[in-house]
Amino acid sequence: MDYVAIDNEKYSVEDLETLTGEPKPEAPKGYVLLLARVLRDPLSLPLRLKEICSLKLNDEERRDLRMALIRVQIESELKMNEDIQRYQQRRYVSQVIEILLFKDLLLASGEPEEIE
Repeated sequence: MDYVAIDNEKYSVEDLETLTGEPKPEAPKGYVLLLARVLRDPLSLPLRLKEICSLKLNDEERRDLRMALIRVQIESELKMNEDIQRYQQRRYVSQVIEILLFKDLLLASGEPEEIE
C-alpha cells in the first residue's frame, strides 16, 4: 500500500483517493485528512467527535464531505469480503459521521434524497 506524508503524518494514498474521488490528490483539505485519520484508526472516532462536530464548512465543502462519506460506504460494501472487520468499521464510522453532520444517511433504505 502506498503512503504519502503530509505534515509529518502518513496517509494511505488509497484512502485519500477514495475520499477525494481523485487519483493521487495533491493537497487534500483538512476535513479530508481528518476523515483519513479516522479511517486509519476507526476506534479513534469517539476521541475525534468534538473535532468532527465542530467542522465549519461552506456549502461546497459540505457536499464534498458528504460525497466522501458516501464513497467510503460504497467502497466498504464492495470490499467487505476482503476484510470484513476492517470494512464494517469503515462503513460504521462513515455512517456515524454522516448522521452527526447531516442528520440522516443518503444511502439509507427508504425514500431517495437529492444532493443539493
